[in-house]
Amino acid sequence: MSNAQLIHETWESISKGELGPLEAVLAPDAKWRAVEDGPWNCENRSMIIGAMRANQEAGLTGNIEEIQEFGDRAIVGFRPTSPRSPDSWPLDDGIRYVVVSTANGLITELKGCANRQVALAYVHDAG
Repeated sequence: MSNAQLIHETWESISKGELGPLEAVLAPDAKWRAVEDGPWNCENRSMIIGAMRANQEAGLTGNIEEIQEFGDRAIVGFRPTSPRSPDSWPLDDGIRYVVVSTANGLITELKGCANRQVALAYVHDAG
């Protein structure tokens, strides 16, 4: 399965309120890094699932607009469906960007990026 297909299928499940597929594709040592590092980063699989569950309960959803693959990394651009609060994650023309890293068919890292340019830089710097 390609990274794009893995991401689409997992995202679709999350949007339906199903976290099982995400749990199945997260590496045991997966991390979720915010746009700016801080205590809100998720340092393990359990923290990621907890954060996703909290996001679902808060009604935070979105639709994938694009996935651009770069080997074992992919830039995912998605458009939130909920109105944006002033202290929320930055949007780039209404889109949020995340770099998703994979290894052996599992997601190893999610990295929030302030915009597409930062996501591209992260893909190339982290590679």
